[in-house]
Amino acid sequence: MSSILIIDTSIWAYYFDRDSPEHKSVVEPVEKALKSEQIAINTTIIMELGHFLIKNLGPVEGGERLGLFLRFPLVISDFEYRSALDSLEMLKRYSHLGVGGRDATILALMSRAGVKKIMTHDEALKKVDWLEAFDPVAGE
Repeated sequence: MSSILIIDTSIWAYYFDRDSPEHKSVVEPVEKALKSEQIAINTTIIMELGHFLIKNLGPVEGGERLGLFLRFPLVISDFEYRSALDSLEMLKRYSHLGVGGRDATILALMSRAGVKKIMTHDEALKKVDWLEAFDPVAGE
């Protein structure tokens, strides 16, 4: 494992939804990252991805794909009170860039853990100056 990387919910959603137009763009980068990087997420990403998969693929198929996701070798950070306070600080600091509440939880995790690398298709997160954002959909 060479480094820690956050993979944002949008990338996971494209990865697991084979019918999304972005699916083909993310498969190779995600699978490469799973083999070469330590992937970190928070419990908000789990919930957001679960919501997307169950809503779009149905409870059976969506649930199966979520189960597959949860078997990946991920470092998972729980969202608790301290995380909420840190996230609110990030929201105050970066809301002018378009960062919302869920993205603020990712920024708080990254700040707390000293992680700078993120794979995302989110335009607001790509504007945060201390992040090293990689967008496989846009080819960035």
